Amino acid sequence: MHEDNRIYFARRAVEEQTRAEQASNPLVADIHRRLQRVYVERASVGEREASAEPSGPVRP
Repeated sequence: MHEDNRIYFARRAVEEQTRAEQASNPLVADIHRRLQRVYVERASVGEREASAEPSGPVRP
């Protein structure tokens, strides 16, 4: 991942955290926190590939 992309994702994570803190509706705040976590993950992946693990429960 290009360094500019990592910077973008880090900035977006901060913006979403701020929006979560400012939200008066708990559901809206939760959505902003979820987005913040996604952006933090994307910023932290850097040059590594995204995890190949499934995001949901594995069913037999």
